[in-house]
Amino acid sequence: MWELIRSGNVMMIPLGVCSLVGLAIFLERLFALRRGQIVYPEVAQAVETLGAGRDFGVAYAILDRRPGPFANVVRAGLDHADADWEIVRDVLQESGRQEAVRLSRNLNILETVAAVAPLLGLLGTVTGMIRVFRVVSTAGLGQPEVLSGGISEAMITTAAGLIIGIPALVAYHWLQGRADGIIFELEQYASKLLDSLRRRRAEAAGEEA
Repeated sequence: MWELIRSGNVMMIPLGVCSLVGLAIFLERLFALRRGQIVYPEVAQAVETLGAGRDFGVAYAILDRRPGPFANVVRAGLDHADADWEIVRDVLQESGRQEAVRLSRNLNILETVAAVAPLLGLLGTVTGMIRVFRVVSTAGLGQPEVLSGGISEAMITTAAGLIIGIPALVAYHWLQGRADGIIFELEQYASKLLDSLRRRRAEAAGEEA
């Protein structure tokens, strides 16, 4: 294996960096995008059970125990619960956008790795073939070991680029789909929170009447 990597010449260095970066981003996002650590049932229940007779103390206590993107969106809505509905809606939308950016963080780097690795492999192919043609132009066809070395360099870098790029592309789309699913669920709960706050205010107004 080491001999194969060495025969790929200098282009194996950036390819190796791409593989390490891609693997690090994949593992970090895989850990961060665990639905069970984002959409907590306690927070969801607090959103759905807000009533006129309840203050937000219990809900805030739950949010303090379960921090994260879900809690941040809910907290933003509760902090502006007494404002106009347009303001509450805008606050929830802005908070949702900020959390969506955080959930998708670093995925663009993984996408870049998926795009760049095959190109680096192609560049290694080109430099390997240039080496072959240079040897042919200066020494003719009498040094088969040098020719085979250049061709080997070309083929190995191409294979390495594809081996890195294809899994990185699959991982990117899978993680992006996972993030989109969580973001969609947060949007649904933000809508439920807005409805709960409206119902709570209506119930409070009815009790006062």
